[in-house]
Amino acid sequence: MKVHLRVFVEIENLGKAMNALTDAGITGFYILEYKGMSPQDWKGFSIKEDPKSAIGMIRDYATDAVLICSVVDEERVDGIIESVEEALKGEKYTILEVPIRKIIVSNGKHEAKEDRAETWLLEKEVPCFYCGENAVQRIRIDMNKGKIWCTNCGAARYYTLKTVEVPGKSEGGK
Repeated sequence: MKVHLRVFVEIENLGKAMNALTDAGITGFYILEYKGMSPQDWKGFSIKEDPKSAIGMIRDYATDAVLICSVVDEERVDGIIESVEEALKGEKYTILEVPIRKIIVSNGKHEAKEDRAETWLLEKEVPCFYCGENAVQRIRIDMNKGKIWCTNCGAARYYTLKTVEVPGKSEGGK
């Protein structure tokens, strides 16, 4: 499974974080600049509920920060996080791991809808193969693969489908 790894750092620690990520082997990333405040920073503030006041307060008091994002294999996440933790020891940062259910990359060419197989999404409440709890199991079937995952514990099983039935063709290719 792929993970969207998000590292929030103050702007002055951007270089340290980027070096740690590249040293840990990430192959690409993107960066978003933002202004951030932790709960300790706004404790005691009373923010007016109109948008102009709230945005003005953030502009005046928030810290310049950066969000560094990368898509990585789940198996590599722990090593990458250790590298970032070591590089940013004593600094403020936040790391989020967000599991990715699907990635769609377009090559810019329009693919006809009839060229694509329909994806089936099903749900059934049965005991989980992993946690044993009676929970909804979600099932996704694409043209050549299937996935079943538990809504209770998140455990997943993956299947590769080896044959495809083509409507209108007889057996044996005749």
